[in-house]
Amino acid sequence: MLRALPEAGVRVTSLRGSLDAGHLGGRVDLPASSWGSGKDWRVWDGEQVADLVHAGAELQRDLLDLIDRHRSADRDAVLDQVVREALLALSSDWAFMVTKDSAADYARRRAKTHGERYAELAGLVRSGARDRASARAAELAGEDGPFTGLDARHLGTDE
Repeated sequence: MLRALPEAGVRVTSLRGSLDAGHLGGRVDLPASSWGSGKDWRVWDGEQVADLVHAGAELQRDLLDLIDRHRSADRDAVLDQVVREALLALSSDWAFMVTKDSAADYARRRAKTHGERYAELAGLVRSGARDRASARAAELAGEDGPFTGLDARHLGTDE
């Protein structure tokens, strides 16, 4: 195919050749945008979902603190499930569905349920109730266990 391009009038060159030929444009500063309505963040950060955004911000801060305080060298199924519930609570799908009024009640219920599950597990971890936390984490993983490769040890690290 590359050999046929010159026959079609296309000059094939390397990146260096393109630079030398002056085909490099100037710097382009792109504005913050999204693929959502209005190409801004209103779908995920608008008035209709302000409560979800606030709860999500609190959950994120709490999660990072919890993981920092309880991180260990060994894999921890409880902390993995804590992070899993946090990710499910923070799913951008919920805000999208609420803003678009597409099963909004379902979306709010799912965000709330996962937020409550996160809080329950986090509370058990903080209180030192490891046996109860392990049992509950296993139960929740059986109900809702996506991201099986998720490893809480890597949260907040460069790995």
